[in-house]
Amino acid sequence: MLKSMTGFSRYENQNGDLTCKVEIRSVNNRFIDVNTRLPKSLAPLELPLKKMVKSKCARGSFDIIITIEKNGDSEANLEVAPNLPLASEYLNAFKKIQEGLGLKGEIDINTILSQRDVVKPELEKVEDASEEIVFQTVDKTLTDLVKMREDEGKNLEKDILNKISSIEALGKSISTKQSITIQQFQDKLKEKIQTLTTGIEIDPARIAQESALLADRCDVTEELVRLESHLDQFNKLVSSHEPQGRKLEFLTQEINREVNTMGSKTIDLEVSKAVIEMKSCLEKIREQLANIE
Repeated sequence: MLKSMTGFSRYENQNGDLTCKVEIRSVNNRFIDVNTRLPKSLAPLELPLKKMVKSKCARGSFDIIITIEKNGDSEANLEVAPNLPLASEYLNAFKKIQEGLGLKGEIDINTILSQRDVVKPELEKVEDASEEIVFQTVDKTLTDLVKMREDEGKNLEKDILNKISSIEALGKSISTKQSITIQQFQDKLKEKIQTLTTGIEIDPARIAQESALLADRCDVTEELVRLESHLDQFNKLVSSHEPQGRKLEFLTQEINREVNTMGSKTIDLEVSKAVIEMKSCLEKIREQLANIE
């Protein structure tokens, strides 16, 4: 079962004193990378939160945004802290607008303070209750995210397997034509040699030997056998419950290698068309696998 690396989930949870909001988004990545945006008070939870993500996902780039707020008359200890980097961004943006439009006037502090999150109350420290609600909320958000990745993976899997089936069918069509194609090649080669050597005595055994040698170079039987083996292995990996994205990417390269070899060997127009179609399918599979966990 394939899983996508793309997903998004948001969840809000609360207990008697606090409300916790968590947002997680993920995109494709060769490895796993987890970035967190946490209130200062939750900084000690960064490493455990990253471990939580890695316990449920094998690949992808994750952004986790967590906010935690006091409910009503809650007795939770808060501190009001300025967000100086954000305030500076707002100030720079206002100055650019002023310069761009040729406006005059001063940008006062009230304009800056009226912007969202420039001054924000935060928990002074992480207590057991706040730590518990954070982990509960992240766990639920992550579960929803994984479900979304699985659903998207099912759609990608269906499309990928359809293309694998097309490659299998094309390989069988080449296998059916293989013996006919080689015989046609030998007949045409003999005919051409006889035309070019009219009136010249040539050893028939030598002609037969050379035509057989050249025909053997056009034989793609070995490539077809390896192709069938690779496709069978591909289907088995897809049905596995473990993340197989990297293995499938490597296997796709091996399949492409066999298809390229067949293309370079063949002397039949229909086989060449089949090879081109297989390469087209493989290119689309590679694009889809770039987003598979």
